[in-house]
Amino acid sequence: MADTLALRRQVVIKAIVTETFKQQAGAELQAALQNVDMNLQQLEFQGKRAIADLEKKSVSPAGPMVTQQIEQIRGQIENERNQLLAAKNDMLQKLNLISQLEINSEFVQAQVDNYVDVGVGDNLYLKLSAPEVIVKDGVVVEIRTPQLAPQA
Repeated sequence: MADTLALRRQVVIKAIVTETFKQQAGAELQAALQNVDMNLQQLEFQGKRAIADLEKKSVSPAGPMVTQQIEQIRGQIENERNQLLAAKNDMLQKLNLISQLEINSEFVQAQVDNYVDVGVGDNLYLKLSAPEVIVKDGVVVEIRTPQLAPQA
């Protein structure tokens, strides 16, 4: 029987908002937005080409099989376009949020998994409570470990 066991828990990464943080986060989002725009253009081009190829290969007028394939392609393009537009909208909202953050405030940047060893006699709630890693311009400045409230 094992004396300890490694369990997975979440660790919250918080960034202290600085001008550098705002600039870097804004630049990353701008680059991601450009990537989404390129993907949208590529999707439109590939969709038109696939439909044109089907129309060239089919006899005129297009039979029901070809018409069905074209509708499937259009539906697939529409689904992918909607996903890309939703991602773009999410990025635009994040860009707006970042521009409104106050300097020296804390911003939840990410959550990552971390493993903690637990053993007989450990307070499981304390061991599994989410610690926070505080970073300023990419440098860890503090690690906060939650404390349980004293029992009444």
